[in-house]
Amino acid sequence: MTYQSSPTILPGIIGNAASIHALASQIGKIAVTDCPVLLKGETGTGKELFANAIHQLSDRKGEMIAVNCSAIPEHLFESLLFGHEKGAFTGADKNHDGFFAQAHNGTLFFDEIAELPLVHQPKLLRVLESKYFCRIGSSEKRHFTGRIISATHQNMSQRVKDKAFREDLFYRLNLFELTIPSLAQRREDIPLLVHYFSKQHKSMTFSQCAMDLFKYAVWPGNIRQLKNTIDKLVILADDDYLSAQCIHALSVCEADPDVLSKLAREIIELPIENKIKAIYDALVEAAMDQSGGNKTKAATLLGVHRKVIERRLHQITATASY
Repeated sequence: MTYQSSPTILPGIIGNAASIHALASQIGKIAVTDCPVLLKGETGTGKELFANAIHQLSDRKGEMIAVNCSAIPEHLFESLLFGHEKGAFTGADKNHDGFFAQAHNGTLFFDEIAELPLVHQPKLLRVLESKYFCRIGSSEKRHFTGRIISATHQNMSQRVKDKAFREDLFYRLNLFELTIPSLAQRREDIPLLVHYFSKQHKSMTFSQCAMDLFKYAVWPGNIRQLKNTIDKLVILADDDYLSAQCIHALSVCEADPDVLSKLAREIIELPIENKIKAIYDALVEAAMDQSGGNKTKAATLLGVHRKVIERRLHQITATASY
């Protein structure tokens, strides 16, 4: 199975799912403003990619500076964010521009904003309210002309209730609050993403069953996990054509039980009298077709013994003859 193109709906973002198109529409309207944006979404959904898309669509002249709030050493917070003057403290052997200065006329992206220590939150709030900051060791006020975008995978409202995050800062950051859909919420985009990630390495094709396996797999790590899985397959696979059997053998993903439950409910609603027999027969026929009529391969695809295939084929033939 091949896909000729990957539709780009935002800079660096591809997709066809309705949820992604709706989000892209919102971003198109918000990007041209100076308003702060809070991006919410599970781990691995691509929050930084969406932040970068907003930055590019804003047509800002400066750069986007990304800051991981969970990785800022507490004793370096003010120096890293606001900068410092030479001699301001031991080891400050030269002037240093902090993240606010680096994002001049650009975008300052605070990733994992919920992890920002409570002690530092008032300092960030002060800059957002006044639009001014000072380097350590200087009283000169510098004007911050950048835009703030924040991101988190946590429940910010709950963090506020737990007194782990300041309510006033929360409302300063989320004038526009956007939720990035999980991969489970945009499963129809999985074939496009698989194709896109595999093409970054080499030309590969996937059987329909292989692609279905990707679509119905569980992806707790979302797009990041899917990309890592494709990267593994490109290295581990012996052929440029990948079947579901190959993917099973390499144990890189597993079916989502919730999807299987949904599929079972859909089957129950079908206007068929003996649903179990109909599904058994359909599975065997599909496996035989996929394996080119090879019973052993068909049995492997279904995870059963060859005799199960032979018995079912005999019953299908007997029923048809009757």
